Amino acid sequence: MDNISQILEDRIINGVKHFDFYKDKYKISKEDFNSKLKNLKEVKSHYSNEIIIKAFKLFDSKIIADKKIFEWNKKNPQEIAKIYSFSAYSRLDENGKSIKTIEDFRRFYLDIKKQYYSQTKSQLQNDLPWIVENSHIKQIDCVCYYCGIDEQILSELYNDQKYTCKTKRNRGAWFELDRRDSSIENNVYSKDNMVLCCYFCNNHKSDVISSYDMRGFFGEQMFLFLIDKYESIIKTK
Repeated sequence: MDNISQILEDRIINGVKHFDFYKDKYKISKEDFNSKLKNLKEVKSHYSNEIIIKAFKLFDSKIIADKKIFEWNKKNPQEIAKIYSFSAYSRLDENGKSIKTIEDFRRFYLDIKKQYYSQTKSQLQNDLPWIVENSHIKQIDCVCYYCGIDEQILSELYNDQKYTCKTKRNRGAWFELDRRDSSIENNVYSKDNMVLCCYFCNNHKSDVISSYDMRGFFGEQMFLFLIDKYESIIKTK
C-alpha cells in the first residue's frame, strides 16, 4: 500500500476504523483493510517495521513500567517514593491505572520519529568513528546511540536459531528507549532526554553508567562484539 505511514497514523493516532474512509482516501481494497487494518493486532503484525508500530509498543512498555513503580511505592510506603519516568506522556490515577484522556501518544510518536531520523549513521559517525568504514551499516540507517549497530543486524541476530546471546525476556530485535541522563534529578523519558539504543547497550548501561562513559568505554567493543556475531551468521548462510 502507498502512503503507509499516513494510513497508520489515521488508524492508530486518529482511530479511524471505517473502511469507507480508507477506500475513498487511499483506494484500499476491502480485502486489504480487513486483513491488515481492521484489527490493531493485525496492524502491528503486518507493519512491525514501521516507526509508528515501534513507537506504539514502546509507549505501552513505558506505561507498564510506571505501573510497576506504582506497585512498588504502594508496597514500600516507608521508602522514598520512586518517581514515574513516563509522566511526560502519560499519567496514572490513584489506582495505578493509566488515564486514557491524558495519554499523549501522538506527541510521543512524533518525538520518536524525529529521533529515528536524527540517529542515522551519517549524523552519528563523528561520535562513533568505529562505524565509519563498516559496510554493513548504511549512511541512512538509524543506529544505536551508544554502539552504532542498526536494527537490521539486531533482527538478524534475534531470529537466528543458533545465536547464543538471545535474551530470555523476548527483547533484542528492535531498538529500545534509554534515558540519556538517568540521574535522580532527571530520571524521566522526555523529548530531550531519550535516545534509541540496542538492548545490549541499554541493559549494560542501566542507570549506573553515564551516556558519555557508555560510548567512550564500551560502545566500540559492543559494536565489534555484535558485528562479529552477525558476520558468523552470514558465513553459515
